Amino acid sequence: MWRKNDGQTTEAFETHEIGIAGMTCDNCVKKVEMALRKVEGVADVRVDRQAALARVTFNASKTDIPELHDALLKSGYQPTGSPT
Repeated sequence: MWRKNDGQTTEAFETHEIGIAGMTCDNCVKKVEMALRKVEGVADVRVDRQAALARVTFNASKTDIPELHDALLKSGYQPTGSPT
């Protein structure tokens, strides 16, 4: 966890890896990135198709893992394994 301090507020950010089933091409990667970036509080998304995972940094006071999983499901991809 890291904190961003803009002089007025301090926000806690977390980074987690989420396994993703069903990514078969670069367009899949783009679709997953867009779906996760649309979630309020997400600061950064890195998707690795070959490893079948996304590394997501987000503001823990604005979103959580279940919400990220919902975004993946709505975009047609299945989150797998336990998030780290």
